[in-house]
Amino acid sequence: MEGGRLGKGERYLILNLKGYADSFSEASLRLAGYAREAAIETGANVIVCPPEPWIQMVSDAGAVTFAQHADPYGAGATTGFSSLSMLRAAGATGLLINHSEHQLRLSEIEFLVEGARREGMVSVLCADTVRTVVAASVLQPDMVAIEPPELIGKGISVSKARPEVITDSVRAIRKVSGDVVIIAGAGISTPEDVRRAVELGAEGALVASAVVKSERQRELVVAMAEALQR
Repeated sequence: MEGGRLGKGERYLILNLKGYADSFSEASLRLAGYAREAAIETGANVIVCPPEPWIQMVSDAGAVTFAQHADPYGAGATTGFSSLSMLRAAGATGLLINHSEHQLRLSEIEFLVEGARREGMVSVLCADTVRTVVAASVLQPDMVAIEPPELIGKGISVSKARPEVITDSVRAIRKVSGDVVIIAGAGISTPEDVRRAVELGAEGALVASAVVKSERQRELVVAMAEALQR
């Protein structure tokens, strides 16, 4: 994955560090190092989404860096908001849009998907049901992340608890677009969860607390990246 461009047939592991105290400052930097090492060792694309204050630090460390959110405004008199161009200048080459913990209106989602395209950033549009996944795909984001909200942070993966959400979403998305990269999220906690998601048709996984809260972060990140490639 070079310069925000997606490669055909590649696999993606997205680490959302959320706003945990465990991901502040040097903790984000440490995870960025593990992400780089895992990418080199396995050949998978390992992406880090740090809290906003540490985007530039993580990017400068050489990790592929996405923002967790962007506000639907352009650069200008927008006190306290983070525009796409601001985040791009800080080193983010992509962003999550409409995560279940930061949901947006349809007009705002459309603004950000189109704006990301103009900025040369990868858009990862989060959706919670097969119906919304299809609607999301019509907007032509680069990636769609399938995340049933009831499984987020529960340690129960969508690939195990609700595999039909992945298979039905893959089938529905491919009727709309052959280019959108399909990412499985919500409860992904183990390398086995990642492997199963790929078997069901996903091209990557979106992971959060399982990695951030782990006492063996490097080992888990590498194992998940390996599971993607297998």
